[in-house]
Amino acid sequence: MVNTQPEFSREQPKELIDTFRGVHCYLPTPFDSNLQIDTKGMNHNVSLLAQNGLNNLSFVVTGGLGELFALDLEEHQAVVKAAVKGAAGKYKIIAGIRGGYKFALTMARNAEKSGADAILIFSPPGGPQTIEGQERYFKDIANSVNIGVFVYPRRTQKNYWPTLIQRLVTQPNILGFKDGTGGISFGRSLGSLVRDRLIWTARGETHALQALTAGAQAYATAFGSLIPRACIEFWKYGLKGNIKGMKKILSKRIQPLEKIRHLLPFPDAPPGFGVAGIKTALEALGRAGGPVRPPKLQVEKKSLIAEIAVEYGEQL
Repeated sequence: MVNTQPEFSREQPKELIDTFRGVHCYLPTPFDSNLQIDTKGMNHNVSLLAQNGLNNLSFVVTGGLGELFALDLEEHQAVVKAAVKGAAGKYKIIAGIRGGYKFALTMARNAEKSGADAILIFSPPGGPQTIEGQERYFKDIANSVNIGVFVYPRRTQKNYWPTLIQRLVTQPNILGFKDGTGGISFGRSLGSLVRDRLIWTARGETHALQALTAGAQAYATAFGSLIPRACIEFWKYGLKGNIKGMKKILSKRIQPLEKIRHLLPFPDAPPGFGVAGIKTALEALGRAGGPVRPPKLQVEKKSLIAEIAVEYGEQL
């Protein structure tokens, strides 16, 4: 599959890369009581954030927190459109992309048509894969669009991540990667690539404590929709190498909210309540949330989550 555009030309890659340095704010996909997508709710949530003049912030929709794997092609496109409309050109929108080869290609093109500034491609499904197969998967999808691309090859063996990333940078619109390793050896092994060519994105606050001081220039967080200012401060301290400042923000403003992701309805519950907790917190702050789709499970301690959200969440 080859894009009709001969080369990546929407913006110069270096200029576009600069706009994605900062906090990658992961947003849930709102649903109504019948588990139908709530595009007005998505538009509202993004619009509220976009009206606050915050710098160093990008929005990631239809990602893991956005229940990407529960959406069909039409729903995915509608959610991306709603987010783009809400951002009103003030912030970059990154759309999650997943699935088998043809499905992912269609999803990527739909995201571009909907106005997304970049896509985040999840690792391909289907069990064990070769580095050559993953390279072809990521490159073909990237080459099918003329917008920025981030990759998330989280199912690869860590020891061939550097090789895979080094092969992918020959595709000009690949701007960076979300690091699922939880450490810093992978990012550091890429040397000047993460300084001059790619954005290394840490996964969550715990990983960011290490990675932002080691060369990462962005971090992905589920709390950006609830406490964007705190997340931006945390990121800024990280770029300065100020671990003390990071830990202060983490302990006083971010960690109190982490409880909402772990209030399980029964003692031996499996993981997967994080999305439901974030949605409940958003509702407590007057934003759209709604239920989660199966197989994710609903939370039961909604009143407790609401109390935490009101106490520690930021009013927009």
